[in-house]
Amino acid sequence: MSRTRIMLVDDHGVLRAGLKALFNAQTDFEVVAEAETTERGMSIAEESGAEVVILDLTLPGGGSLELAEKLTNSSLGIRILVLSMHDDAAYVRAALAAGATGYVVKTIREQDLIEAVRAVARGQVVVNLDDQAKTMAVFGLLRNLSDTERSRRPVKLSERETAVLSLLGQGHSNQEIAVALELSPKTVATYRARIGEKLGLRSTSDFVKYSRDNGLSITDDGNTTGLSS
Repeated sequence: MSRTRIMLVDDHGVLRAGLKALFNAQTDFEVVAEAETTERGMSIAEESGAEVVILDLTLPGGGSLELAEKLTNSSLGIRILVLSMHDDAAYVRAALAAGATGYVVKTIREQDLIEAVRAVARGQVVVNLDDQAKTMAVFGLLRNLSDTERSRRPVKLSERETAVLSLLGQGHSNQEIAVALELSPKTVATYRARIGEKLGLRSTSDFVKYSRDNGLSITDDGNTTGLSS
């Protein structure tokens, strides 16, 4: 039986040790790499051959969402499960918009975490928060709409959302957009999550395709065209 290869990205060594022991004790998992920063995580992802990355959302130096996005859009075929202390729908939306396949809180039971990783490895979306009602609300909002239902939803973006969407459609990172629009990266991530929720978009390629298909562009003076605010 082949084992799912896991990489742990978390700055707490004790937590990584516990997770490593937990997953290596299973017959279908193998922890093949560990990293305590996003920079290190990106540098060893390819050589590790990891299939699933368990990612802390708040690492020293930041960049967790950018790492999720880069890994998701790479040719490595890696799936991302965010393991976070934040039991907040906004964080879930931002993580899934960045390309994560799952989001669970660190208070999750061990067996539920194991099952979450198995589901993510199969390509299923997993959301598990402390508040079950909040879990169902987030999961239902993001994943239970069919393409037809999404197409029927009236969509209205604000001027700032349109500007963020335009830059996302050009392939810019959250950090680059933050600099261009004089926002914080966290604010850009929130805008991205909100746009993704409204339009049913998730990965960078989704934003690029949507922008291209809808003729969205941004001019040198910062004005946007193709969507009305």
